[in-house]
Amino acid sequence: MSTKHLKKGDPQPAAAEGGKLRLYSMAFCPYAHRARLALQVKGAPFDIVNINLLEKPEWLTAVHPQGKVPALDAGDGRIVVESLDIADFLDGKFPEPPLWPADEDTKARHKKLIDDFGKVAKIFYEAVYGKEKRPLGDYLEDIVAALQPFEDELVAGGNLFFGGSCPGMLDYMIWPWAERAKVPSIINKQEMNFPKDKFPKLLAWREAMKEDGAVKAQAVDTETHARFSRAYVDGTLDYDNV
Repeated sequence: MSTKHLKKGDPQPAAAEGGKLRLYSMAFCPYAHRARLALQVKGAPFDIVNINLLEKPEWLTAVHPQGKVPALDAGDGRIVVESLDIADFLDGKFPEPPLWPADEDTKARHKKLIDDFGKVAKIFYEAVYGKEKRPLGDYLEDIVAALQPFEDELVAGGNLFFGGSCPGMLDYMIWPWAERAKVPSIINKQEMNFPKDKFPKLLAWREAMKEDGAVKAQAVDTETHARFSRAYVDGTLDYDNV
């Protein structure tokens, strides 16, 4: 996969044309992936400027004060940062299709689940990038515990997706890690024997999400994700030739 990532010394691109939004992104960042999914599902015209996060261009802090991605240039002088804030902004700016459930209690529950998913993201990061490796089974045990509320939510909702008959905000905000689910096994050269009998709803959800149009449009295959992670760990990462 070859994707140009701007780095130190590269000039900042001219403003997006034709009323397009601009997302400052990184092709393999799960948080930037969230923002790309929200843009895709809303059908908003946008372009992407990918950033080399190991050699950040000097002008990046003028876009994001902390020099991070994602950051969304709304084209009207506003810059929206943080993946969830970007998704919320887009849901307000482009009401169709709505991403949050109309029921306020369900919306509040889904917001909490998105927040709680941070535990899964942390375990994933440790399993792939952590310097002090534990047996993969230990990470699996932690992930199983952290995912149980999500299985319970699908059971209670009685639908294929958290959003109902089609994916919603919760579905899209946790999908980037589902797309990368097999990376820890590849990096550690050991299969994570996920207990399929405990999570029939989540497994059906994962297969259904693969067929979603926005997911397909922004998908990166597992092997490419694994190559990126391996090169990052090895210190051999070339963003533009993963």
